[in-house]
Amino acid sequence: MALVDEKIPYEILIRFGDDGTPKGAHVQYRRRVILDGELLKDEPLAAESLGLVDFPSSQLMTQVTETALVQCAQLTDALRIAEQTIQDLSARLAQAESGVSTVQGQQP
Repeated sequence: MALVDEKIPYEILIRFGDDGTPKGAHVQYRRRVILDGELLKDEPLAAESLGLVDFPSSQLMTQVTETALVQCAQLTDALRIAEQTIQDLSARLAQAESGVSTVQGQQP
């Protein structure tokens, strides 16, 4: 029987202060237990503190990362606008349906 009990990186969270420097971080791992090729357990473990001494924040915030963050903000704004448009159109549709019902109710 082959038993594999492994700890795999799952998530990292880094908090930055107003001045852009890292203020805190944690890392979370997944624990996977496999017996003879069958996955028995796959669960996230408790978050662990991640040291910030000489943390390479400049390497994390490359131009690609900055571009991705800008695109995420733009997409979030576009989603907010689309949701508002849907609400506005739904209200207009409800008014139109009400008008149609009124006109239909007035017919002999």
